[in-house]
Amino acid sequence: MIDVLDILEPKNTHLLLWVLSLLGIPLISFLLSFFAGNQAPGIATLLIFINLLIATTMCFEFWSSETIIKGEWFATAGRQFTYAFYIDKLTLMMSMVVNFIGLMVHLFSVEYMRKDPCISRYFAYLGLFLFSMLLIVLSHDLLFLFVGWELVGLTSYLLIGFWWKKRKATTAANKAFIMNRVGDLGFLTGLMILFAQFQSFDLEVIKSLMIFSEIEQGQWVTSYLYAGVEIFKSVDGRWLSAAGIALFCGAVGKSAQFPLQVWLPDAMEGPTPVSALIHAATMVAAGVYMLARIFVLLDAQALEVVAIVGAVTAFMAAIAALSQFDIKKVLAYSTISQLGYMVMAMGVGAYTASLFHLFTHAFFKAGLFLTAGIIIHQLHHVESNKVSFDPQDMRVMGGLRKHMPYTFAAFLFCAMALVGLPGFTGFLSKDAILLNVAVWADLKGGGFYIPEVLAFMTVVFTSFYTFRMVFLVFFGENRLTRILGDGQITSQIKEGTRMLLIPACLLAILSISWALGLGFDAQDNWLVRALPTPIYLVPISYAAQSLVDVPDDVFKYLHPLVVSISVALALVGIIIAYFAFKPGAKMERRFTERREPVGALGQISFYHWYQDALYQKLFVQLIIWKSKGFDWIDRHMIDAFVVRFGQLQVIIAHIIKWLDRQVVDGLVHGLTLLVGSVGKIGRSMQTGNIQSQVMLSFLFLILLILIFAF
Repeated sequence: MIDVLDILEPKNTHLLLWVLSLLGIPLISFLLSFFAGNQAPGIATLLIFINLLIATTMCFEFWSSETIIKGEWFATAGRQFTYAFYIDKLTLMMSMVVNFIGLMVHLFSVEYMRKDPCISRYFAYLGLFLFSMLLIVLSHDLLFLFVGWELVGLTSYLLIGFWWKKRKATTAANKAFIMNRVGDLGFLTGLMILFAQFQSFDLEVIKSLMIFSEIEQGQWVTSYLYAGVEIFKSVDGRWLSAAGIALFCGAVGKSAQFPLQVWLPDAMEGPTPVSALIHAATMVAAGVYMLARIFVLLDAQALEVVAIVGAVTAFMAAIAALSQFDIKKVLAYSTISQLGYMVMAMGVGAYTASLFHLFTHAFFKAGLFLTAGIIIHQLHHVESNKVSFDPQDMRVMGGLRKHMPYTFAAFLFCAMALVGLPGFTGFLSKDAILLNVAVWADLKGGGFYIPEVLAFMTVVFTSFYTFRMVFLVFFGENRLTRILGDGQITSQIKEGTRMLLIPACLLAILSISWALGLGFDAQDNWLVRALPTPIYLVPISYAAQSLVDVPDDVFKYLHPLVVSISVALALVGIIIAYFAFKPGAKMERRFTERREPVGALGQISFYHWYQDALYQKLFVQLIIWKSKGFDWIDRHMIDAFVVRFGQLQVIIAHIIKWLDRQVVDGLVHGLTLLVGSVGKIGRSMQTGNIQSQVMLSFLFLILLILIFAF
């Protein structure tokens, strides 16, 4: 039973204060960090630690309750809009994960960004980022959620382009911002469809009305009372599917799904701790979290689109990761692939498995990025002292296991969780997804086996590119000596400091499945039981078949088979990676000699299926051509018309000037001269001589007689 609380009631202020504290502390961190200078790292880290304690306390206090806090936001055109905060198990767990990952990133950044002159701005942006993500997590009103959604987009733009003097960083930030706006256009369209049908953005209201809506003769029909007046809405039933697909477009942009995933690899231009934050449980996870919140509103057709897009994304990104040289790009494509798993799971109805993988992925992917950050940070010291090279390029690595044993151990644990080996968290969550996809494919049959095939193929590629990275980075001899011919350089490579190692090692420990159970079945752990799959609320004729209704015997029958195939495929990928990239292997020796892979398949992988080139041709060039066309029209037609019209105005002005001077002024001057002349004549007649006046009078009389006579 969900409790709906009005914030105006004093008894409800206790929970509201907890929620406002959870949101307010990151916002305070954002404001204080700007003015704290070199003290910003300590202040910001302390505040996020306090926020983690608040999130943990709320978990213990409100774990067994489901509560919605509502309040009035604004009114316009006679309509009242509200905001709503939703407190349930999912909200509480996400709040803890976001704050924990945020705290690890803050701790890591204290050392990683120590010498950066803009460190206070960096920590301010981190605070705003966490505030925005928590706003998404807590919101239960789609319009209010959209505010947090856009703030996350803004802060990701600021963090990706943090080193704004680097052209690549600003270009990557712009690309991320624009691609997300494309997805958000679909999100807004979905919001408008739901509002047009239900006159509300409140998710609880929409759910309540959705369950009573019906499909009648292909029409989506709903009726309800609004301000005491009965409202009846009837639209084509396809608008129900359109609303779900349009809302999913927002997740396609934010969670980097096909075809909008091209921004995420470029986002690696930001500081490495930012990459960990974006890729773990914050920005890219927002799309999956939003899908979880609207899961019950998605009809069968929308869910099929979600499943197919997720499967295609997981496969394409795994292929792209196979041949990259940049360690952060490998991890970026890995994130896209794992997000594809989560989205696919939502599409097949595996709500719990998707969220389970979201949580496990948060820890091991943040750990991978932070350990990669340690490597980059330590190699950067060598670069700055001796020679210039790219510290993110795996071609300058190798043999780091000897120099950085703790970093190697942390990276290896997180890598095994990513691959999904037994004993690690990724094994439980990934295999839960694969099991549900297998059951879904059997239920649907036909072409719906393709997502299942893509999902299992992705397992092989994931283990291959992961252990390719492990062998190239940590085993063999350091390739810097091979490239530079200086055997003394490698002696300068040292293990990271404690401030760098502690967050990475904590995340590595949490990648071991000891906290979730060491068994082989995800259904046996407490996290899965805490997040049961909800029932679809769309009209029955449009609803997908729920996996909840599938007998447990089906899952029990397929589970051993799925686990066996999954582990076997993962081991195959590791073995292939070993023989291809072990120390002294032919591919390992030739690795440093290539600027890019050879062959069609290698090129497709390295250039990510040529998506950027395709968009460059289809959209960027089209926009440039249109811009050039409009420029020509502007210069040769609009400007020409304006210039000619201006010249005509000048000619007309000259004509008017001549008429004014020669005609108007001439007439005035002529009349003046005439009047003056008449006056002079009249004055000349006024001599004062009587005889002259009598003579003139006589002549005037004769003139009058002649006039009248003739």
